[in-house]
Amino acid sequence: MLTKIGLLLLSLLLCLRVHAQVQAIEQQFTVAADGSGDFRTIQEAVNAVRDHSQIRATIHVKNGIYREKLVIPAWKKNITLTGENAWQTIITNNDFSGKDFPQRDLTGNAQFSTYTSYTVLVQASDCTLQNLTIENTAGRVGQAVALATEGDRIDVYNCRILGNQDTLYTAKDGRNFYKDCLITGTTDFIFGEATAVFEHCTIRSLTNSYITAASTTREQAFGYVFLNCKLTANEEATRVYLGRPWRPFAKTVLIDTEMGGHITPEGWDAWKGDNMFPEKEKTAFYAEYNSSGPGADASARVAWSRQLTPEEREKYTIENILSGWIPGKKLRLQPSGIPDTSFSVKGSYQHEITRHPNIRIADSTMPATIQLVRNIAYRTTPAGKKLLLDIYKPKKRGKMPLPAVLMVHGGGWRSGDRTHNNTLARKLAGKGYVCITADYSLSTHALYPAAVHDLKAAVRWMRSHAGEYGIDTARIAILGFSAGGELAAFVGATNGVAKFEGITGQNEGSSAVQAVVNMDGTLAFIHPESGEGDDSKSISAATYWLGYPKTERPDLWNEAAPLTHVSAKTPPFLFINSSVDRMHAGRTDFIQKLNVFGTYSEVRTFPEAPHTFMFFDPWFEPTLATISTFLKKVLPDGGLPIRK
Repeated sequence: MLTKIGLLLLSLLLCLRVHAQVQAIEQQFTVAADGSGDFRTIQEAVNAVRDHSQIRATIHVKNGIYREKLVIPAWKKNITLTGENAWQTIITNNDFSGKDFPQRDLTGNAQFSTYTSYTVLVQASDCTLQNLTIENTAGRVGQAVALATEGDRIDVYNCRILGNQDTLYTAKDGRNFYKDCLITGTTDFIFGEATAVFEHCTIRSLTNSYITAASTTREQAFGYVFLNCKLTANEEATRVYLGRPWRPFAKTVLIDTEMGGHITPEGWDAWKGDNMFPEKEKTAFYAEYNSSGPGADASARVAWSRQLTPEEREKYTIENILSGWIPGKKLRLQPSGIPDTSFSVKGSYQHEITRHPNIRIADSTMPATIQLVRNIAYRTTPAGKKLLLDIYKPKKRGKMPLPAVLMVHGGGWRSGDRTHNNTLARKLAGKGYVCITADYSLSTHALYPAAVHDLKAAVRWMRSHAGEYGIDTARIAILGFSAGGELAAFVGATNGVAKFEGITGQNEGSSAVQAVVNMDGTLAFIHPESGEGDDSKSISAATYWLGYPKTERPDLWNEAAPLTHVSAKTPPFLFINSSVDRMHAGRTDFIQKLNVFGTYSEVRTFPEAPHTFMFFDPWFEPTLATISTFLKKVLPDGGLPIRK
């Protein structure tokens, strides 16, 4: 009995371990005031985001005017709020300090205060705002906050933050980052405790007053830092101070900032008359470095302000100011380390037999003329894993070396193994080729571009062992199915591109291939034809492989696409496709690029065939014949490869 209980507990623990690896589903919502989205208000979309989410939720806001008092509460972290257009996606409100509060606020106050006058309040950490106008239209009636932030790691891009007094309130000791933003106001319109970097922002004063009022604490190494910003003003603003200390340890530094003539010669104000903190100029840290424009003359600055030395300036990097946080650098999904065996030939057969009752798994009998050499280690990955390959070659070796084919299995970059190509390797070897089936790093253990490095290393291994196995180094092709087709296409498209060779010192010799056979492998990830990257129901295979959703790193998704890299060095291509259109996304564009360089290509499509057609009759034999005919054409015996 105890043994049974022990086994039950062990099974439960294993189950929990597996489920602990599962990522949450990325949530995406669209807000449209006209009702064409998922929600009409932004607050409804925020409320729909899963509490304490550990993966980012994206809320797309269409152009329109949203009259809201928006709160992103502390339990709704990891939200990206992105507008369609910064000028036309407007969140607006008009509360101000002293205005009657409906009923009473949480403190029992019957009127709004500075702290409750906000239009948008971000209490959650790890939130991003972009392409929005956030405004408080109360006018010049006293304190009236447009945007208030309380969370940590809040980044704001290309936003217009508009108001008068107290426009932007960085309320708590978190980290904020503002880039390419317009911030307008009158008095103390950037104020608060947070450590905040403003990069390439325009700061516009609307009247004579003070720009900043930091309340940095004694413990903070940095307060407000302006990098490469521009200080401008309305016509009525002719005497504006860079800042005054709201609290005694206020820190504000302006570096490489262009200052208009509205900035006063003395630059800073000590905020005299504060009875609780009467000598704040003795503890505040106000400094400048390398600023320009008519307001940047340092000769008349108050004596208690500083001009940084070049050595001091070196400390003001974004990473240093924000204590290691680099805004915009998203956390990458990491490999689980748990093998994925979900994709197999038998499993595919069981899946397809109901829709194609006449199919059968192709005959895998080894031709008597073929020799198999198993389990050769061709590479040790940077993580210390040995990668193996198998070689299928004719037993009788002629005087001339033979063309060789490196075969890459499918499985969504995370499943499958080299045995999936056994049948094709045996039959193709029978037609006079040295066929090599190879392992490569799956996304369960290493992310892109690790698999590319592995396969290029396999090609180099083939060249370095050509004499031993009778390989013609001038006639090497790479062939792949599904994810393997994409990888094969990528290896071919990046012939001669050093960036994808892998670790320096392990890439001696050429990894160039002279032909590519792509069977149902996508050629472009961000493309109208592509079905990759839909994370609405579960994390997609491509997202697991690349480590980021395509909405967060479209640059990486484009880099991983073979279509991106087609050049004059790209070899001839054979495309063999099923009836599933999305599996050859980008093929037409790819061929057009090949045509520009005069590079030969062929297309063979099997109507009504499922994605896994290469494993089954009636498609296996014509697939084999098509591959053999193509390779004979582009890798002829004793001749030059065909171009076009």
